[in-house]
Amino acid sequence: MLKRIVPTATAIILGFLVLFGSLFQTEALVFTRIALTQWAMVLGAFAFILAYLNLLRVHLSRLQKFNKGSITSLLVIVAAVGSLALVLWQGPFGIWSQHLLNDFLVPGESALLALTAVTLIISGMRLLSTRRNLGSILFIVFAIIFLLGSVPYIGILRELSKLAQIPALAGMRGILLGVTLGITLTGLRIIFGVDHPHSDE
Repeated sequence: MLKRIVPTATAIILGFLVLFGSLFQTEALVFTRIALTQWAMVLGAFAFILAYLNLLRVHLSRLQKFNKGSITSLLVIVAAVGSLALVLWQGPFGIWSQHLLNDFLVPGESALLALTAVTLIISGMRLLSTRRNLGSILFIVFAIIFLLGSVPYIGILRELSKLAQIPALAGMRGILLGVTLGITLTGLRIIFGVDHPHSDE
């Protein structure tokens, strides 16, 4: 019983303190909110360290089994340990740290974005084959305009791409607004004790 009551009561009290510190600008509440937020950042940093150690533990255990994914696990371990050692040695703005960022991470992210673009087109084609309506057609048209508009030396499509960014930006803001409202609702449910993910029960 205590395993459920104590974490729930703690989450409710701290949640109300942070909420009141954001709504009422009194010195004590603002100081409490800032202190709790800083503690949350410290806990988040420790959670990141635990996630890093758990990543190494999982891939080390896979490496010991010598199955077909052992090479991938070895690459993940070497990359994780090597990146950490390099950043600890030179700092995030060192020469080799910047080489690692610009020569490996940025091209990798670009490749993933290119793969996402291809996946987007394939998904649109499948959507058009199963559901032929105005929404599917607009999805395909805007996706093609965005992809071709990012190619150099296609002037008119670049202008169309800029125009297409207006409804796309409105949609992205709508999605972000929905995510924000969902996070707010989840926080309020935790504060009022409706949900208790921090409890064992």
